[in-house]
Amino acid sequence: MAIYPFLTFNGNCKEAMRFYQSCFGGELHFTYLGDTPGGKRFPHEIRQLVLHASLVSEHIRLYASDLGGEEGVASGNSISLWISITAPRQLKSVFQKLAKEGEVTAPLSPEVLKGQWATLTDRYAVQWIFSAASAS
Repeated sequence: MAIYPFLTFNGNCKEAMRFYQSCFGGELHFTYLGDTPGGKRFPHEIRQLVLHASLVSEHIRLYASDLGGEEGVASGNSISLWISITAPRQLKSVFQKLAKEGEVTAPLSPEVLKGQWATLTDRYAVQWIFSAASAS
């Protein structure tokens, strides 16, 4: 079984997913509302909304869209994503990249290597939880 996070944005999905690609690497693909059958009937600005985005690499699968439900997207109804990384240097690098222009809520410390968590909310209001995985 696998669980894949799916994030919803307010029109800045493309920007956010490019940011995540800069943090994690991987292949990024977008499908726009205008690419769908009947998509040409929408106004130009609506056609540019991301219907589906995928960021896939050996270690991550992240999906997103600009199209939320009727309630809309607001800070506070986002997903927390848990990242467990074996290599301490990689953990620190990814944490620092995601923290840029975000808010660190529990900083990285040597205790992370002893089972404690570090947390942050990135500049897109997505909450991240970091832990150090033990090498198998």
